[in-house]
Amino acid sequence: MISKASKRVKFDCHPIFSKWAKPNIYGSGKLFEFIKDSSKLQHRSTGPALLTYNPSYFREVCMRMDKVVQPKNLTYKRHIIDMPDGGKVGVDEISNDEELPKSDYPSLLYCTGGADHSYTARSKVRANWFLEAGYPSVFIVNRRCCGRVQQYSPQITVPYGKYNDLPEIVDYLVDIMPERKWILIGSCFGAQNVLDYFSQSSSNRCEVLGGIVDSFQFNGKMFLDGHYTSRVPFFQNSRKLILNVFVDAALNHAVNKTVYDQVSELVDRSKFKNINLTDKSAVKLVNEELICKMCPDAPFSTQEEYYAMTSPYYDENHKNFLSIQKPLVLVYAQDDPFSSFDLEMIEILKENPNLCLWLYPGGGHIIFTERLIPYSCYLKDVYLENAELLVRKQWEL
Repeated sequence: MISKASKRVKFDCHPIFSKWAKPNIYGSGKLFEFIKDSSKLQHRSTGPALLTYNPSYFREVCMRMDKVVQPKNLTYKRHIIDMPDGGKVGVDEISNDEELPKSDYPSLLYCTGGADHSYTARSKVRANWFLEAGYPSVFIVNRRCCGRVQQYSPQITVPYGKYNDLPEIVDYLVDIMPERKWILIGSCFGAQNVLDYFSQSSSNRCEVLGGIVDSFQFNGKMFLDGHYTSRVPFFQNSRKLILNVFVDAALNHAVNKTVYDQVSELVDRSKFKNINLTDKSAVKLVNEELICKMCPDAPFSTQEEYYAMTSPYYDENHKNFLSIQKPLVLVYAQDDPFSSFDLEMIEILKENPNLCLWLYPGGGHIIFTERLIPYSCYLKDVYLENAELLVRKQWEL
């Protein structure tokens, strides 16, 4: 997605020429100053570049390793949350009886990547990072816009559900556990939801300390353009996966005839018969026939209007990230083949002092592998260090 003309950050150690990849940290406010002054990770070597630089090769390997190391002793408790549109969302509360939680630590609300849910190996591994560190519980959101919607969020009465259910989910959790504090984390599509949530005024509440996201699509315009222009195999495969999720959830997962008929009134199903999701024309069809018409925040007149609303940044007239009033750490790999990056992003983010960017030269999309044997992900330490900082400095941020 990065054009040849795009400016790129120069790192002390680039993964093509070096075995190690180190982050550069950017920001302009207190959060940035606290991290710069106290972080033990900002100059730490992170791992062999070959494991991260070409994630299209190593994604399957890393997913298999997640399955090997996933914890077996997690306890699940399902919360079914009623939404204002009549639908329901399933949120799983995960704990570990073998770990002793610290009394002053908050709970985590985790929004997964597009291909994950609360029972995938990656979700279990990441939840266990925090449980082992003393956090009392991790709540994982199973989005309604998901091909597994019936299994993990059992009822959906409006196609897709809202673009983002996090405001209602946070309200629910705060109501039933008023004594707890919260940190929101998100990856990929889940990161988009977290960024969107923090851009809303309802997020500015004392129970929410802040957030951490990785592998996010910051620039909506570049992301939309990439759907039509990218030739990166990993991006093309991911695009196919996302399109399939939208089509599957929208057209096939109506739980009753009434909803099925509602979809039929909005969308010409015949256009999607035998659709080739690898073709660029499918992008336009899904955007204009499904997303723009069926998202409850719709109708959108154009696909550009949709991405301008749902992205942290689209252009000079659409800067949703400026509304973020809570401390938010953003972790990003420059070689991410699926999430657009450009040097201008650094200066744009500095416009909001509540944001701090950890920019790695290597890491791929969500992977951030440190080593395969024994398998580890350096994102773990970055998440834990920044979560601890949000707790320790909560009265100063």
